[in-house]
Amino acid sequence: MPNKIITCLMPLVDGIARTFGKNCEVVLHDLSDPAKSIVKIANGHITGRDVGVPLTDLGLELYKKVKDGKKNDLLVGYRTKTKRGQDLKSTTIFIRDSNGKVIASLCINLDITTYLLTRNMLDNICEVYDHEFEDDENVSPEEFHQNLDTLIQDLLETSIAKIGKPVSYMTKEEKIEIVRDLKGRGFFLIKGTLKKLSRAIGVSPPTIYKYMEEA
Repeated sequence: MPNKIITCLMPLVDGIARTFGKNCEVVLHDLSDPAKSIVKIANGHITGRDVGVPLTDLGLELYKKVKDGKKNDLLVGYRTKTKRGQDLKSTTIFIRDSNGKVIASLCINLDITTYLLTRNMLDNICEVYDHEFEDDENVSPEEFHQNLDTLIQDLLETSIAKIGKPVSYMTKEEKIEIVRDLKGRGFFLIKGTLKKLSRAIGVSPPTIYKYMEEA
């Protein structure tokens, strides 16, 4: 006949298991007889166990250490693995009676195999690779433009802003620097940009061609 305290703990087994679902095995052990310690189990399909099965080797070792005062009564979230290769996140809670004697343990084994597979898949999807342009400290966050005009305008404004002064105060060398920056960013790969640049920095298209040669 189970201890009264153990009997009172039995509803917890189903309550925890139903809360976390079929991937959560919950086991109540009566430690008065380690050889057939399981008195209540839910979702036993995870480890293939049933009532009357003994403590595991690890469970027996932990029980001994807790009795000897070498382990805490609460061991949360340690990693275990079944013989079938399932990864478990396990928690063991040792229960004492009013005299301080260890009489039972409540074990929660959450099968996290599918979660780990999903995490690995997400890690692979989210993995990014270093590229040479990422070392450029002038690189700004990528902008996703809705049309060509906003792309051209953004490229112009960004390059002009790097000089740090109004266009009317810029020297020839500074305007060449704008051309050099835009050239490196692929600005002139877009048709019609040369005229837009000439208007933006106040020089003629032929002058832009000269600046491009110097850049």
